Amino acid sequence: MTKGLHMWMYAGARETAPRIAGHGSVEIFDHGGERLVLGDNGMPADGATTATLLFTGGVYAAKAGPYLFRVGMWTPEEDRDDFLAWYETDHLPILLENPIWDGCRFIEVAAESGCQFYVLHQMQDPAALRSNERARSRDTDWFHRLKEKEWFDEPFTRTLYRRIFG
Repeated sequence: MTKGLHMWMYAGARETAPRIAGHGSVEIFDHGGERLVLGDNGMPADGATTATLLFTGGVYAAKAGPYLFRVGMWTPEEDRDDFLAWYETDHLPILLENPIWDGCRFIEVAAESGCQFYVLHQMQDPAALRSNERARSRDTDWFHRLKEKEWFDEPFTRTLYRRIFG
C-alpha cells in the first residue's frame, strides 16, 4: 500500500458513521469494502494524517454527486510546480466543463521523497470518466509533455467510490 493511502480507510458498519471528534458530520464512500472517510471540511477524518488542501474546483463534499474518484499521484520534487500548474490551470478546467463532473479537492500528504498528492473528484455519474471532456483533458500539449516522464499517468492509482453515508 502506498504511504498515505491508509488515511481515509474505515472498516466500520455501513449503517452508522464513526464519531470523529472535531470533524462534525462525515461522508463515507465505499469501493468493495474499502472505505474513505472525509470530515465536513472535505479532508481526511482520521486525525493521524497531515494533509494539506492545495486547491479546489467546482463543488464537492455533500453538495456534490455520490461518486468519488480518488487519484493518487507521486511526483519528483523538481516537477512539483509544473505538475500542480498543469492540473489546476489545464486539466481540471476541462474536466469541469462536463455538467456531471461536479468538482474536486487537490490534497498533498507527506512523502519520504518527492511529492504525494491525492485528488478527490466528485461526480454525478461514473460516465463522466468516459466523457469527451476527460478525453480532451488528456490530449493537451501540456499533458503530452508531462506524459514523457516515467512517473506520469500510468503509475497513478485510480479508485472509484460511491457515497454510502453523508
